[in-house]
Amino acid sequence: MTSPGPSLAELLLGVEGLALLRLAFSDDMQARRDRIADIVRLVGDVDTDAALLAPAYAAEFDLAAGYQRWAKTYDRPLRLFPVEEPTLHALIAGLPPGTVLDAACGTGRYSAHLVESDHDVVGIDNSEAMLARARVKLPQATFRLGELTDLPLDDASVDAVVCALALVHLPDVAPAITEFARVLRPGGSLFISDVHPFLITLGWRAQVPAADGATGFMALHPHMASEYVQALTASGFLVRGCFEPALGPDSAVTVTSPHIPEATRAAWAGLPGVAIWDAAKA
Repeated sequence: MTSPGPSLAELLLGVEGLALLRLAFSDDMQARRDRIADIVRLVGDVDTDAALLAPAYAAEFDLAAGYQRWAKTYDRPLRLFPVEEPTLHALIAGLPPGTVLDAACGTGRYSAHLVESDHDVVGIDNSEAMLARARVKLPQATFRLGELTDLPLDDASVDAVVCALALVHLPDVAPAITEFARVLRPGGSLFISDVHPFLITLGWRAQVPAADGATGFMALHPHMASEYVQALTASGFLVRGCFEPALGPDSAVTVTSPHIPEATRAAWAGLPGVAIWDAAKA
């Protein structure tokens, strides 16, 4: 656990500013005036409202601590799941039955979907807390402890790889993509989803349950499309498609939502929420 990050005032003012910028050339003059009024109010309240100077998040967690806490509630619908799943499910639907690696499988969200589609599933994750839940939920699948950059699998041992919302935790996507190429058979498919770099650059964080119902966070690494293309092509993949589904109002939820719901939606809704890559090993 490290520092708790920005104050509530800093996040509220930042979100109001982002919302105002996105509304700047819209026809909704009232919405622009509302954002300015909120900014003026917040600036005036900073010196008198101690709550605004408190940390916006209860704590920052590293990956091990964050997923240890998150395992208990990870199967609940999370804000990016409905943004990501329709596209990724459609891509997976085109796979013939085979052996599929669910890389960074967590509690088995995609493992369950793959098992239902008659695939033999191997799930790998570096969190024992997540794997314990996956094993109970899906005894017919195989789950192993491992790292994305050092997969405990033989060369050319799987027909497809699915990696959902995980590479965002790595500073560099290339080592993991190299591993995906190693374990895939020639002609095998690779499907990756990642939190969109636009969101992360603007301050989006993985929201993790903290003590007493508070919210903590884990830092994320923004990976631009150019990084993905370079890593995929260097590892012998053919890029077949890239998709960028947008955040809807129901997914545009952050720790600022209870305080400034309209501004939070105006700031985030409509921005690309995830990047989804469809590639094949040559």
